Amino acid sequence: MNIGKAVGIFNHIDSQEYNAQEKGEAILEVLDMPTHNGITKKAMLKVIRWLLYQAFDVREAVQDHGGPGE
Repeated sequence: MNIGKAVGIFNHIDSQEYNAQEKGEAILEVLDMPTHNGITKKAMLKVIRWLLYQAFDVREAVQDHGGPGE
C-alpha cells in the first residue's frame, strides 16, 4: 500500500469502504512515516478510538466520551 492511500484510509478510519485488515495496514504505514506533520490530532484520536474498539469490549465505558465517527 502506498503512503497516499494509507494516509487516506487513516484519515477516514470510520469509513465502511475499507475492511479491518486494510485499516490495520494503513495504520502500520502511517506509523512508519518519518514525520506525521500531515496527520491531524483529530485523525490520530479517531484511530486510537477505532483501535480501542477493536481490541476491547469498552462500548459502555467509552460511550460517555463519544464513540466512533464523533
